[in-house]
Amino acid sequence: MSVADLLAEHGSPLWLANIDVVRDRYRAFAAAWRAEWPDVDIAYSHKANRLPAILRALAEKGAGHQVACEAEYCLARTVAEADGRSIVVQGPAKPPALLDRAAADGALVIVDSLAELRRVATAGVTRVGVRVCLPGVGHGTSHFGVPMSEVQMAPRHAAGLGLRIEALAVHLVSAGFDRPMAEIGRLASALVVKWPQPPERFATAARMLAGLAGRMGVPVIDVGGGFPPAPQEGMYARAVAGAIGGAGFEGRVLVEPGRALVAEAVDLACTVTAIKRLPDRRRCIVLDAGTNLLPGTLFAWTEIEAAGSEEPPGEPAVVTGPLCTNVDVLHTAAPLPPLVEGDAVVVRGVGAYQQSQSTQFGDMRPAVVCRDDGHWRLCSRRETLEDLLASDLGVDVPQAVR
Repeated sequence: MSVADLLAEHGSPLWLANIDVVRDRYRAFAAAWRAEWPDVDIAYSHKANRLPAILRALAEKGAGHQVACEAEYCLARTVAEADGRSIVVQGPAKPPALLDRAAADGALVIVDSLAELRRVATAGVTRVGVRVCLPGVGHGTSHFGVPMSEVQMAPRHAAGLGLRIEALAVHLVSAGFDRPMAEIGRLASALVVKWPQPPERFATAARMLAGLAGRMGVPVIDVGGGFPPAPQEGMYARAVAGAIGGAGFEGRVLVEPGRALVAEAVDLACTVTAIKRLPDRRRCIVLDAGTNLLPGTLFAWTEIEAAGSEEPPGEPAVVTGPLCTNVDVLHTAAPLPPLVEGDAVVVRGVGAYQQSQSTQFGDMRPAVVCRDDGHWRLCSRRETLEDLLASDLGVDVPQAVR
């Protein structure tokens, strides 16, 4: 089916999730890492995209699950039918209910501070790791993890609580600030994004982690995520494996990809609703999808193309969304051909963080169609007014608006 056909059947805008691509990306990622290191576990990072169809497909391929909240944990257990021991719990805030679930299921919990060891022990967690704080992007350190000066105290703290440190973890963050936080008046004014980090930075972090693990007797190192999608996975796997092997580490490596598996697997199809000239005479194309669905536009312009068109790019266009806010801009100079109202447009490669961070600002959430074994099927219906009001205790939806 064409994009226009899908929009006609399921409405606009419409998420297009290619599950076949997700499977291919996982297969390639896993093969690349296992070719470089003999003992590798791969846990998909749910925060990148937790569409149930994606979680099921990855679970069927043998992926584990890295989660950062109770909702993601429950999705791993119910939607992906994950065994508790295949789940890695990360994040700076782990409420008691999440720790209780992790304890009951034997999940690995990565603590964000030494003080958190007491909380996980009280909850009955038996498998624990420690996240090591690394320098952030731009100025200062990341606010995640245990300072390097405290990490080697972790085994003694854990032993006093009847625990043993099973893993050391790192994660190279991709966003930070271009000046010290004390000097920042508005976060957006100082925001810096650097992704992907070069292989050498991953290798340096892995070498440090491997050295610490060797001195502390820790059998697993978790090198986190942040890896780019194909075809670069092999280059990063070689860099990390070479670094940890050179440091004398011989244990298990845990990798937590998110973007690498799903970024290119999801597009957003939408429709041109208006075309006009701005006061400076630039062409402006208004779509029925905006930054409510594509919040990642804050960090990088989207790749937008006309669906099914073979015409060459015409005059660069400002592309905006339908929201009544002046910052609802998807591109300032998109290379699009001549378009008319009603034409279908596709925003490419928005599978990582865009869908999971989209909001209810504006109209109803779009439906999702999935390409599975070469065929499109509806996998999530469009949101309705009843959905919006489902949690409201004082509203009876009139029959006329249903």
